[in-house]
Amino acid sequence: MIVADGSMEIVVEAEASRTHRVMARVWIGLILAVASLANYLAWLGWDQERDVEPDGSLSGPYQPWQVAGLVIVLGILAVLAGRRGHPVIGTLSIAGVTWLSWSIDAATSDDSGLWVVGAVLLFPAVFVGVAVVAFWAGHAKKRGKKSDAPTS
Repeated sequence: MIVADGSMEIVVEAEASRTHRVMARVWIGLILAVASLANYLAWLGWDQERDVEPDGSLSGPYQPWQVAGLVIVLGILAVLAGRRGHPVIGTLSIAGVTWLSWSIDAATSDDSGLWVVGAVLLFPAVFVGVAVVAFWAGHAKKRGKKSDAPTS
């Protein structure tokens, strides 16, 4: 139905614009999820071997440099999501996929059942960490735009 003043055209354009925004968010979430999975696999996913310490105890499987690399890339992804204006999507995608990847990896390689404790501890840490960085980056970008505005 087209109204004489052309309001139907505005409704159709608004609906198309809304659909475009939703699809863009889905793509952003998917890209961040794939990047997060690749990050996990590159730094931690390949290492399943525990190390025997000089006193005979076991440690690992991860080395500190592996965890540091994972966290640095998580931070970079969170900053990118926040600076692009998608801190919520970024947090859900980045933290969710990282937590799920670690949980699946740990569950399939741990016979003691202690992986559940690790998953419970990792969940708030990764979500809060990514959220703080993503929202900080988004806020910093907004503040930067305000300071770039001409003053009269």
